[in-house]
Amino acid sequence: MLRNNEILLLLLFCNIWLSCNANFKLQHIVDHVNRANVPWEAGINQLGTSDYKNIVGTWGFQKNGKDIDIIGHKVHNYDLDDGSNDMPETFDARNKWFECVSIAHIWNQGNCAADWAISVTSAINDRICIKSKKNITAFYSPQKMLSCCDDCGDGCNGGYSGAAWQYWMKRGLVTGGDYGSNEGCQPWLIPPCNHTVMDERSPSYMCGKYKSETPQCTLNCYNPNYSKPFLKDISKGIRIDWHCSGMIRNELKKHGPATAIMRVYEDFLTYKSGIYQHVTGKLLGQITVKVIGWGVYRGVQYWLAANSWGTSWGDKGFFKIRRGYNECLFEDYFISGRPVL
Repeated sequence: MLRNNEILLLLLFCNIWLSCNANFKLQHIVDHVNRANVPWEAGINQLGTSDYKNIVGTWGFQKNGKDIDIIGHKVHNYDLDDGSNDMPETFDARNKWFECVSIAHIWNQGNCAADWAISVTSAINDRICIKSKKNITAFYSPQKMLSCCDDCGDGCNGGYSGAAWQYWMKRGLVTGGDYGSNEGCQPWLIPPCNHTVMDERSPSYMCGKYKSETPQCTLNCYNPNYSKPFLKDISKGIRIDWHCSGMIRNELKKHGPATAIMRVYEDFLTYKSGIYQHVTGKLLGQITVKVIGWGVYRGVQYWLAANSWGTSWGDKGFFKIRRGYNECLFEDYFISGRPVL
């Protein structure tokens, strides 16, 4: 019969073996991608392929076996981007509305599969600032949506981004900055993690290693430094729109960022720079990201998007993905909304 110290040694050995095996697999993926003739570069992030459930959180379009309505209004063909509307070759919302600092902001979801809540909230935040003619520049927090939207899913275990847009229209969002920022009504409560540092002494900051619990729903401003009443801080939407890939560029250019849902493969975890296209690795699930623009580089068309895995991942938190090929089903569901001011 194993003694306690023998059990501890066995567990430590298993943990080291799993970590080494995951790193070996990622290194193999990195080498494969960087040898391939593709327009992007891979590199090691301290995130094992077995840890993806803690960061990949967008569910499909069904709940309890039934389709959920993710569409508020379907945009009609008169908005079609057919090339005749003087569409620029490149567009970056960060440059057009540079006073709206939320557009360039990268959230860090930590060890919480909250991409579905963060990306939707971030796009809403940008649109509030843009519609206010840059008079409203406060950060809006995904915390209320994550913790209080029962119809959206299961908090840090994942959720539906379409339902998240609907929650904003029905229940609204409140202000709040990053973890520990003391900004706004409800600052983010999940500690950040770092994709380039692995420190066993601070396991909560190791991406993907430990699942964060979903904070309890709180319908008040828990930031003691914020004086505005909770009910007066709420901002809601008036409508939600779904766009196909032929329509979304007009929408982005006129009204600001939207969200997209994409499949995530193992090689996406290793993305560092360039225009991503799937090369190798198994399917891990889906995430929701914020789309902020498009462009062309060396003849390859791309979408420009913000992830919610912190600035240590990818190109300081942003990434480009091949456009026109429905890469990773990125072009299937673009969703946006109109705020009430």
